[in-house]
Parts: sequence; C-alpha cells; structure tokens
Amino acid sequence: MAVSAKVSGPDFSKGVSEEILKDNESLLGHIGGEPVLLVRHEGDYFAVGAKCTHYGGPLEAGIVSGDKVVCPWHHSCFDLRTGEAIKAPALNPISAWHVEVRDNKVFVTDKKSPVTAPRKGTESQHFVIVGAGAAGTAAAVM
Repeated sequence: MAVSAKVSGPDFSKGVSEEILKDNESLLGHIGGEPVLLVRHEGDYFAVGAKCTHYGGPLEAGIVSGDKVVCPWHHSCFDLRTGEAIKAPALNPISAWHVEVRDNKVFVTDKKSPVTAPRKGTESQHFVIVGAGAAGTAAAVM
C-alpha cells in the first residue's frame, strides 16, 4: 500500500551547494524522477529514497539520528549508508545512492547495489514463531 511520491525540490544530479545543509539536516529533492532525501551527518552526505517502504511515509518529515533516519509514521528505521531497514515495521530497504562533493557542490550519482542480509544460523537450527501478521513476519525476517 505504497503512496505515490511527487517529485519536488532540486535535481541532485545537477548538484546543490554544500552550505544548504547543516549537520543532521535533510533536504528533499530528486534524481531521475525518483524522490531522494539528501542528509548531512558529521560532515558526510548520504542520499536515500524519500519514502518509507512500510506505508510510504515521508522520510523528509522523519528524524535523522546518527547515521539513521526514522520514519515519522510508524518509526521504521533505515541506515543512511546502505538504505537497509534496521527496525520494523519496515522489512524492505530503501534505495541508496553514491554522493560526491566537487567544487563546493554535492552531487548524487549512481544508485548503490541493494543490500542483501547474510543468512543467520545454519540449516540444522529449527525454531517456532508463535504469532502471525506483521509481528510474526518481522520476528522471522529481522
């Protein structure tokens, strides 16, 4: 039940001034017609998808906490470096892009490869999850 995203803000492929963001601030823009959130944390810049993969919450309205962004709707948490969903209810990652700084401008370039989580445990381990719905799925996946 994703919400369609409107494209707004600057085109990050054309670059934006480094001075536009202070630490732990974010800016909504786009690249290739896709909404992107540009975040500055400890002097580094990160670019990730602007919509939560749970119900499409607007991550630009979320909280930047360290190297994570928290969705304002249901508190899903995503890693700014990789886009990985690190706290439920979101189970799928958001996109992440490479970022370059040239001539005092920040450019969002190509999309990073999606994160694939390593399998934990071995095939000889068995367990039972008692529960259903989103909580049961999150227990099995996360």
